[in-house]
Amino acid sequence: VKWIHVDGVYDKGRTKQNLAEAEAIVSEVERRLSDEELRRDSIGIVTFSSVQQNLIDDLIAELFIRRPELELIANEMYEPIFIKNLENVQGDERDVILFSICYGPDKEGRISMNFGPLNRDGGWRRLNVAVSRARKGMMVYSTIRPEQIDTSRTRSEGVAQLKAFLEFAAKGRSALAIGASSQAESDESFSSSIARELSKHGYTVRCGVGCSGFRIDAAIVNPDDPDTYI
Repeated sequence: VKWIHVDGVYDKGRTKQNLAEAEAIVSEVERRLSDEELRRDSIGIVTFSSVQQNLIDDLIAELFIRRPELELIANEMYEPIFIKNLENVQGDERDVILFSICYGPDKEGRISMNFGPLNRDGGWRRLNVAVSRARKGMMVYSTIRPEQIDTSRTRSEGVAQLKAFLEFAAKGRSALAIGASSQAESDESFSSSIARELSKHGYTVRCGVGCSGFRIDAAIVNPDDPDTYI
């Protein structure tokens, strides 16, 4: 999972689109189709909203008009490129997924905690579906940074999970234990007892590792690479 920060704006008041993110994704599609190695991997594009989906669809069409040879290459791929939004991507998989968050600061720099379907009941399930569509890799294009998502302004579990996912995309596995170990260490639970015993044998252990409600009870840190676990 790779996080790509895009210097753009979310046009909240008018189109409700993020042109910079859309252009960045289409540029990546062009790069992949132009490369003999990269074009072996099938491509899927996921957006948070249908209007962002339509924008990317239009830009892809413009790309193929400008470079018709790339359309021929795309048509010959073993799986066609798809462009879908959070609501209708379930069941689809591709080797590489390009994910447009779309939402972010508007032209005045204001950030709303409204992330469309993510704010609804069960919105976190839609996010879970979206981020599990890639077989090999996912590139997350985002104008908004994870630290700009203020979970104190919303009760949505989906928004909290989005913040955690962006932290993971930006920082890697080390982000998975953020906010988890300190709470777990004070918990006199079975996993805490196991962790204490393991620590006596020289291991560094973190409890409650993960971003969802289903966390790993106790994870042993890799001594050669503290950002990973053994």
